[in-house]
Amino acid sequence: MKSTERIIKDIRFYEIKPKDFTGDFNGIIGNVYHITEDTNSIGQRIARKLNEWKFISGEFDHIYINFTENIKLGELIESEKFLDKRIKYVDYGIEPKSFNSLTEFEKNQLVKDVTFKSLILLYEKDEEKIGKIIEVENLLNKFETEIEIAYKIKETNSYKIEISYTINPKKTLSKIVVKYFDKVNKTQNTTTKDLYFYEDIFYLVDKIEVKNDKIIFTHKKTSLGEIATAKYEKPVEIEITEMERNNSH
Repeated sequence: MKSTERIIKDIRFYEIKPKDFTGDFNGIIGNVYHITEDTNSIGQRIARKLNEWKFISGEFDHIYINFTENIKLGELIESEKFLDKRIKYVDYGIEPKSFNSLTEFEKNQLVKDVTFKSLILLYEKDEEKIGKIIEVENLLNKFETEIEIAYKIKETNSYKIEISYTINPKKTLSKIVVKYFDKVNKTQNTTTKDLYFYEDIFYLVDKIEVKNDKIIFTHKKTSLGEIATAKYEKPVEIEITEMERNNSH
């Protein structure tokens, strides 16, 4: 990886202020275009799944999609706007009233569609990247809000623990998904733990150990780690016997 190459981190949605708009306006989507509860999570799920697959986005690792009526409707354009080399802007032409008249389901479909089309626009010359984008799109269509993003694996001779997370599945809190494979007894158990924000997992689950039939997650002891995990009971402990038993695969 060249020093200027970054792995994608986040996809966010913004709006361009219409000429006749009055009132507070901060550019974050939601004032002019009436988004759903899930809009922002859609961008995060797509970005984080690509991040799991080490998708190199370029010098930028954030993609900001601007909804605007100032360009041809339905058009997607890579924006000239430059604030920071870590952010790439894409403009999408749509009138607020036509977006706002859609149902919640239609809005979510449109946001998903526009996000994948924006990615394909940015990487149209790179077949390998297009392949990954389409793969994520297929997974998202299959699992929808419950798409799992892998985070960490810990494996010994006797067990394997897979940690992943979901971002606001079915309009609930984000979840840590814990899968425990007992290699000796050939059993597999699963459980979830709530996250207030999906990013908290990066601080809450630093080290993983198994002791006395418990899985224990130790949090990151940095100052940022302490802030991010302040509202959680620590360490996070999971009783293996209380996890849900899955049929062995």
